[in-house]
Amino acid sequence: MTQTDLRLGKTKLRKRPSAGRPAACEAAERLEHLLDTATEVFLEQGYKNAKVSEIANRAGASKSTLYTRYPTKADLFVAVITRKTRALQESFAETLIPGKPLKKALEAFGGSLLRTMSRPEKRALYKVFIAESSHFPALARKFWDVGPKRSMEMLRDYLRIHPEFKGKHPEYAAETFWSLCCGQSILKAQLHKNYVIPKKIIESNVREAVRIFLAAYT
Repeated sequence: MTQTDLRLGKTKLRKRPSAGRPAACEAAERLEHLLDTATEVFLEQGYKNAKVSEIANRAGASKSTLYTRYPTKADLFVAVITRKTRALQESFAETLIPGKPLKKALEAFGGSLLRTMSRPEKRALYKVFIAESSHFPALARKFWDVGPKRSMEMLRDYLRIHPEFKGKHPEYAAETFWSLCCGQSILKAQLHKNYVIPKKIIESNVREAVRIFLAAYT
């Protein structure tokens, strides 16, 4: 028996996992937990009163680690909002399918928009922005850019290439449809804490918005 055979003995050789994969997965989970925790603190205390040290403590992370990834509290807040709006944008992208009849695409887009904006967490984050916008205008602009503005740009780009759309200004048309869908329902949801937009109201709002839009632009 060779010296190598003696060293191996009866030990079973294991297949090594791909380098970096477990660490990357664990890092992603920690990041999600950190952003979940930050969201909780911002919703509870608002942007101004939220403390980075408390977010770090709740998340089980050090302040130095948190600041390495997010140098300022504003950067962390933007990361929270960006993650929340990414899911919304993905749902919008699923409704704006090339070749789909414009009526069906608008109905799906409008329904997704209203259902998402009526969710309690989205409403709470929106209130944080409204409360802090006068003190932190840069944050308010960032929220607009990654949220409402981006959703309207997605619809604008879709209208621009859709053969049924006959308007001259797709950007204005997208804004109009966005506003028609929201109507007073979103305002009421913001003013009344426990108000939930009924499904039939969402459907009727979207249906009427689509009817008006198609009459004007097709």
